[in-house]
Amino acid sequence: MTLERQVAAVPGRTTSRFHHVSASDFAELTSGGGTAAAVDRLAVSERSARFVVLYGLLRELLDRDVDAGPLPPADRARQLLAEVERADPQAADSALMYPLTGIWAAHLFRRLRGVVSDPAPLWLDLGYLHAIAAAAAIWAGIDFAIDIPVRHGLAVLPGTGYADFAGLDSVTARVETRAGRTTVSAEDRQVTIAPAGPGWRAATVCVAETAGARLEFVLDDFNPYRDLRGYSAPGPLSTEDVARWRADVAEAWEILVKQDQERAESVAAALKVLVPMPAGKRYRPLSASCDEAFAAVVASLPDDAEQLAATFIHETQHVRLGALLHLAHFVTEDPGPRLYAPWRDDPRPLPGLIQGTYAFTGLVAFFRGRGNPVARYEFALWRLQLHRVLSTLADHPALTPLGRRLVANLSQPVRQWMDEFVDPEIRSLAEAAADDHYSQWRCHHLPAASATVETMTAAWLARAPRPTISATPDPVPVVDRGVGRLDSRAVLARVRLREPQSFRALQAEPATGADQVPGVIEGDVHFVDGDHKTALDLYDRHLSAHPGDPRGWVGLGLSMAALGETPTTLLSRPELVRAVALRLAALGETVAALSLAYWFG
Repeated sequence: MTLERQVAAVPGRTTSRFHHVSASDFAELTSGGGTAAAVDRLAVSERSARFVVLYGLLRELLDRDVDAGPLPPADRARQLLAEVERADPQAADSALMYPLTGIWAAHLFRRLRGVVSDPAPLWLDLGYLHAIAAAAAIWAGIDFAIDIPVRHGLAVLPGTGYADFAGLDSVTARVETRAGRTTVSAEDRQVTIAPAGPGWRAATVCVAETAGARLEFVLDDFNPYRDLRGYSAPGPLSTEDVARWRADVAEAWEILVKQDQERAESVAAALKVLVPMPAGKRYRPLSASCDEAFAAVVASLPDDAEQLAATFIHETQHVRLGALLHLAHFVTEDPGPRLYAPWRDDPRPLPGLIQGTYAFTGLVAFFRGRGNPVARYEFALWRLQLHRVLSTLADHPALTPLGRRLVANLSQPVRQWMDEFVDPEIRSLAEAAADDHYSQWRCHHLPAASATVETMTAAWLARAPRPTISATPDPVPVVDRGVGRLDSRAVLARVRLREPQSFRALQAEPATGADQVPGVIEGDVHFVDGDHKTALDLYDRHLSAHPGDPRGWVGLGLSMAALGETPTTLLSRPELVRAVALRLAALGETVAALSLAYWFG
């Protein structure tokens, strides 16, 4: 069946009304779960969406007769795909549904419409269609020949592998299969596609099996559209890194299956490609997913297998919700980045907050089933943060009826989790981390009203009591793009719980904390250690030199609270206290931070 006929046969070609989610699937999915079978049913609708996009892209390429440069016209790639469909429909389907094909299609569409610009010649992006067709033809085992692009030395066949033509760039390579032998030729060089063949590297496949449950995905380190936005140069992993990934995947899969096999199998259904990134900072893994690349995940090399298991849970939650959002509307309008998200340092739009809430609901369920101190800390922290966010979302006017059902369904398990026992010391650390992040976020993004700041400043200078602070709604956030590492004290808590020896080394030299955890200041080590009096003194001293540092102000407030004080204004309206301190400093006034906090409190 040709691509055109496949698209014509897709239910919901111009509307998704023929695709639906059953009541049971909707209930499971909107409660943060969903079986592998439910994910497979979402994949059917995702296939329809992908073919509509590809058909639209192909029509635009042909109707506009887009210049293919040194490559054959786009219609040649279409013809080859049609040949593959006749010979092996599954091979064509696999190539067109390869997750990163969606990123390429979106990027090329944006280039054609002038939404994004790119200095590279258009034919290099267009040529990915030829590469898709070539990969499909190889999988189908048919004889063919077609030219594809060589970029940064690689002739990439999506999901299959690449031929290495080091030193060549922005040229073409001929991919050809004759009598079962496939070669890739560029200029005067030829590479034969064969296991361990010189110049050829096959795609890395990770496979893990436990108790009859199987996880299998491509570890894609070379696809030109793997960064989920547009083209990116190749970044092949070393043999050692591939071995590390495979070992961590096997161990992470065992963790998931032993803890909850049904959820693990749902993860496997939603993960077909993993794009590896270098390791992030300790306890700060990086990961991402994208609605345009169903079943693809980007992830940094993990600290350990448990962290990778958590990443699998987190990102496949995004994959499931992204597919569900193609079928149901949860938001009537997007008012922009105005909302607090505990897992981000910047204000978020409502759709983004919903995505994060959904992902973290799955993550908390995962940590709930783990018994080590860090997992208990994560459970205590994120259940509290989810409760805060869901309480905010419950009455949000921009939610549709389905959006309100989603929030209500996610709230049910969170309310139950709030009543579960956690060791008091761990709970205290988690509660402090939650207050810490929120208060710092306010300092950075919520502007204090200038009239209120002037009134408070004048009263301080006159040695008068603090004027009454009017109860007004929070202002619209002003996004500070330079903000980061608001979680430094939370990371220190993880170090204390998981690496006591490393934490003891920090205790010996607390001034070096930032060397281990970027963003940390000296008082933080003492605060996380429970020495709140020393922390208080150090924060007070720090603020005398840095009166505008939100980390110092919030640390001061947290320390006061831990010592039995009630610095209500400092922790509920830290942006105001900080703004007054900065105004006094601008007037040349030297102010003891602790004195100002008491005056406000």
